[in-house]
Amino acid sequence: MNFSHSIAQHCLIPGILLAALLSGCQSGTDLAALPVYDEGFQRTYFEAQNHLAKGDLDLAHSAFMACLDMQPEELALRFDLAKIDVKRGQYESAKLQLDALLEADENNRWAREYRADAALALGDLETVRDDLKWILQQRSGDIDWAFEWTLRLADSGDVEGAIALCDQYEELTPGDPDITLQRLYFLELLEDYEAIYHGLEQAVVDFPDIADFKVQWAQMLRATGQEDVALTTLMEVIADDPSNGLAHLDLAHLFTAQNKTREAQEALLVAFASEDVFEEEKHEILTQYLQISRIDPSLNSIIERLLSAALGQHPKSSELRMLAADFEQGRNQPAAAKTHALIAVESNPGNPICWSNLIALDAELGSIEDMESHALYGMDLFPLDANFAYYAAIAARDLNAHDRVAEALQRGLAVVLDQPELEALMSGLLGDALHTLEQPELAYEAYERSLSLAPKNPLVLNNYAYYLAEAGERLERALECSELLMELVPADPNFMDTHAWVLYKNGRYPEALDLITQALFESPNQGPAFWEHDGDIRQAMGDTDGAIQSWERAMESGGDATVLQQKIANEQ
Repeated sequence: MNFSHSIAQHCLIPGILLAALLSGCQSGTDLAALPVYDEGFQRTYFEAQNHLAKGDLDLAHSAFMACLDMQPEELALRFDLAKIDVKRGQYESAKLQLDALLEADENNRWAREYRADAALALGDLETVRDDLKWILQQRSGDIDWAFEWTLRLADSGDVEGAIALCDQYEELTPGDPDITLQRLYFLELLEDYEAIYHGLEQAVVDFPDIADFKVQWAQMLRATGQEDVALTTLMEVIADDPSNGLAHLDLAHLFTAQNKTREAQEALLVAFASEDVFEEEKHEILTQYLQISRIDPSLNSIIERLLSAALGQHPKSSELRMLAADFEQGRNQPAAAKTHALIAVESNPGNPICWSNLIALDAELGSIEDMESHALYGMDLFPLDANFAYYAAIAARDLNAHDRVAEALQRGLAVVLDQPELEALMSGLLGDALHTLEQPELAYEAYERSLSLAPKNPLVLNNYAYYLAEAGERLERALECSELLMELVPADPNFMDTHAWVLYKNGRYPEALDLITQALFESPNQGPAFWEHDGDIRQAMGDTDGAIQSWERAMESGGDATVLQQKIANEQ
């Protein structure tokens, strides 16, 4: 009878009956010969149990220690203390209690189980091995227990101990293929390929009907240059089970090494249609094929078939769906790519890469509303990833929803971290949105923030300089920006126009006229803004006829007729 369990099941029981329960008496025991525990012990013990039930481990431990002081020969108390110490991570204390218990009762299996736990935590591998060896004698044939402990030993770094436990299990319970497979796994961790070779060689003999051993044996044969024997072994497996995916996968590797491309691809198709082959292996192979296909498009046909086979087994695989999207995009089939990308995000909405790929396809297809919607989803799912705020802002800008541009960017800028390029882009875009929303001072702050991070961004330099010039504010700063713009991109007609306008606003009319003339010459479109600026500059220089002619050209090009006609009227 378990000591702690027996007391927990009863109310306060006085005298000899309590003594009998605490001592685990059997039918026929002389009750009068058993010790009687006093009320102080009873009270303290129940106090310990109450603390334990409430999860107050420290108080429970103190109470049990008080009990042990009163009854130092009661071994069950040491076990209770050890269990509490294990829960508290006090492994040294736990081991001391269990050592004392086992010194008095070396055949206590549960004490050995707990001591093995504590010793493993302490790195006392000698004690662990000794206890496990003893326990396995009592639990021979318990494969689940053996698996658990071999893995725990391996995870702790004692792979040799894990193998020793496997060996002991095999001695006690011969003919179990699972423990043989486990042992081979641990040998692989040790990179003991000679032992693996001989182990597989024996496993094929011991378990001739288990295909997994034959497939692994074929892999070892192939790795050691015995390709003919490997082929024979694989064909034996396939003859027994034509749909064996692992055998066909290894057969494909063998044929690939022999430059038998067609045979390798046929084997891969069978392997990809099999649930035996892990999704990760299919993904790795397809990735390699896709990389090669960028140079050799003739592979597209087999890639399409392999993708179809793989997705037939793993239709919800986000990784495979992203590969399929990449494949279709490479074939200039963005709509088909988007179909796969949508399934990818549905299958794995927690993967930001899936969402980024979908958003990129939205942009490529011109599905701007979808782009904004998906980017907003991304912002909610990944609030610390500022990229999604940028994507949402780009989409909103293209939809002329400048209030939503500003909102998205402000959220993104609040969380952007260690991404100066992205922060610069977002700040520049925010400046554009705020200017459109008629918040010029905030716009200028955003432009300055952008340029502090990326001082040579032509678009930000252009827009900032132009808006300052238009407002007639901070004209020296506008000139700094437009001069740097000309250094960076001297031949762009739109940037020439901006610089000409800034020069004009700074009263440097001849330079402005030279530059706007060059911009008109270089521009393929000669938009109305160019002609209107040309007219304004000429008017400032006293060339009234030339100014009127330029304003008329601006109207012909689609400029604001009301404004332009008023300018003409003022000069006539």
